[in-house]
Amino acid sequence: MIFLFLISLSFGQNLEDLDSYTVDEFYKKVELDRGTLDEDGDEIEYIYVKTELEKGDYKIDLTDGDGDLYEVKDTNIFIKFNGYFGYAGYSTECILKVDYYSSIVYKLE
Repeated sequence: MIFLFLISLSFGQNLEDLDSYTVDEFYKKVELDRGTLDEDGDEIEYIYVKTELEKGDYKIDLTDGDGDLYEVKDTNIFIKFNGYFGYAGYSTECILKVDYYSSIVYKLE
């Protein structure tokens, strides 16, 4: 359900030849009701909630998100990496391999 916007794929390229990045956590961006306040009394519009994704291979476009997060373009899913991913800009094409014990992103560019 969360991954409605992502397209499952069959991919023929050898992924071992691509730069790979281990996913630390997946997050879902949740929009809040107008007037919601944080602990300091400041109004906030959304929060990030840790989530799980279905096992599979997906072709995605990553963009820079808030802080250490990267947005899966055209979704409400965000990724935090174990290490340094680098600049994603407005769109970096990637393959996301989601597994039960670890998930990896491969840069196509």
